[in-house]
Amino acid sequence: MSLNSKFAIATLCLVLGSSVSGFIANAALPQPKQPVATTQGSNVTNKTIIPGKQVGAITRKTKRADLVKLFGASKLKDETTRFFGGEAEFPGTVVNLGKDRGLTVLWKDKTRREVRGVMVYDPQWKTPEGIGVGTTVSQLQQKIGNFKMSGLGWDYGGIPELVGTKIASYKGELVLRMSADSKLSQKYEKESLAISGDGVTLSSSNPSLKRLGVNVRQMIVFFF
Repeated sequence: MSLNSKFAIATLCLVLGSSVSGFIANAALPQPKQPVATTQGSNVTNKTIIPGKQVGAITRKTKRADLVKLFGASKLKDETTRFFGGEAEFPGTVVNLGKDRGLTVLWKDKTRREVRGVMVYDPQWKTPEGIGVGTTVSQLQQKIGNFKMSGLGWDYGGIPELVGTKIASYKGELVLRMSADSKLSQKYEKESLAISGDGVTLSSSNPSLKRLGVNVRQMIVFFF
């Protein structure tokens, strides 16, 4: 198992409260959801992400009934959100706020009365540092300093290491998932392949990341 694999498994086992030995090496992060388009968006007023504490108005104490009040029942869909290729899973509730907008609430158990975390794939929610979906690798470097990340294009691809950065305190509470622009990946296919895969560790200053349009595509916020 490569250093990247060990780092990825250790990170997600930490936030899941599980031991590394209990999971397989080729485990997968949940993939970004594509919310179902709705006829109108939701007027979200609180858009601040504080890792470990809140995603907008959503906190650990939020119940499913609270989501109905916040977003409306028609925008909610319950599902099972799986981690580690199905080895672990959470009861989830997808909040559809329009095409490619929204988030998924991860519940502690099937009663859906306590939030474990939130998967964010909508750019309107941001951390106090201004980090959100769509933040480019260059912008992230400006906000948190130099960092290293796993190679792109695999189960644990594009995960920045927060230790040693200005947001090191978010370790275990925030997982960023970065990926390249699909059109640019096709245009610079050889360059894209060179920075992809397990066993590849990338520096945030790698010029290929900027050329390939690498940016944050998903944020996973965990509450404690």
